[in-house]
Amino acid sequence: MTIPHTRVRVFTAVVTAFMLGNTVHAALAIPLRQTPTKPRTYGFYTGADLSELPVHERSGLKYSDSAGAANLLTVAHRNGWNIVRVRLWVHPNSDPKNAVSKLTSVTALGRRIKAAGMKFMLDIHYSDFWADPGHQKKPAAWANLPFPQLVRKTHDYTRDVVKYLRQNQAKPDFVQVGNETRNGLLYGSGLNGSSDLPGGGFWEKDGKGVDRAILLFQAGLQGVADGSSPGKCPVTIIHMPDGQDTSFVKNVFSMLSDHGAKMSPPVELHFDVVGLSYYPGHPWDHKAGYPAWRLSHLAESMKFVAEVMHKPVMIVETAWPYSGTNADTTGTPEFAFTPDGQAQYFTALIKAVKAVPNGLGIGVIPWDMDTLNWDSVFDSRGKALPAVRVLGAAAHTPSRGAK
Repeated sequence: MTIPHTRVRVFTAVVTAFMLGNTVHAALAIPLRQTPTKPRTYGFYTGADLSELPVHERSGLKYSDSAGAANLLTVAHRNGWNIVRVRLWVHPNSDPKNAVSKLTSVTALGRRIKAAGMKFMLDIHYSDFWADPGHQKKPAAWANLPFPQLVRKTHDYTRDVVKYLRQNQAKPDFVQVGNETRNGLLYGSGLNGSSDLPGGGFWEKDGKGVDRAILLFQAGLQGVADGSSPGKCPVTIIHMPDGQDTSFVKNVFSMLSDHGAKMSPPVELHFDVVGLSYYPGHPWDHKAGYPAWRLSHLAESMKFVAEVMHKPVMIVETAWPYSGTNADTTGTPEFAFTPDGQAQYFTALIKAVKAVPNGLGIGVIPWDMDTLNWDSVFDSRGKALPAVRVLGAAAHTPSRGAK
């Protein structure tokens, strides 16, 4: 499937003024350049987030399938997977389970993924620890930067990461600019804020958080381009959680578009793909009082992305349990908590994504599959469950894939 688009960039030094209380802060927008890009040719991407694989390998954890025991990347590739997602934290602590998300470790894993013949998706969290709907804390080293410098730092960090990966045989094919940015990114004061300086939380009390988030997204997106070889920019993704919440998906992307159009000068975010999370079988939905989610709800969200935003959509995080009970979930599950039920879930999810209008559904990537939890696609002994092959059977890499 080929998606025509033009990424707009203009080489100019633009100064965007913000009203923060009664003080005007000039935030230097990142220099842009205008160069038409070639149409993207997408396939269908299936695999998993395997961010903690090196930790599990060092602990002696083994993986296998019907062909026998092997390195997990080998098992993945020979079962048809064509993509692996890996998270990146800015300055994680030395705990092995956290240090695996530092740049040198991510580079080593990315290089292995590429050597195994799969695509590499980089998930930049812009934090020293988890970034998710409830946590978007600035990296400690960035905490006291005035906002114009925070914008510049976001750009320069992203550029340098992509350049480093490219120069070390680990060029990412896809890059997420932020992770599950439901309420923004790089929060200022307030919820999980790391200082009283403003950030990109949509909710920040001065009312300018959305505008600042847009500039931070823009800085990250431009950083991806500026760290890339000419004409070989990775596919860029903005990732939101709660893909089943159609009202949220519509509202958040409409908000970013509307606010950007009203900024001076106007800012349009030029990214390639919408990434969504979808976790219908997890107990935290029940504990939060959310209604029972269904694939039909997710389908409505993906339809909006395709028909209104005219963008491809991927499910970049999901899971379904292969064991346990539904006592802590909301409503009656659509599928059993068994290996066969898990395989049926992924079969149905893949079908729903492939049914997105105009062929704009392009992938399914479950999360944390290297950890042998109740919702992994590997059992407690590391043996591949039927879902491993279901995912691989759906994958298709075009002869000319994402640049």
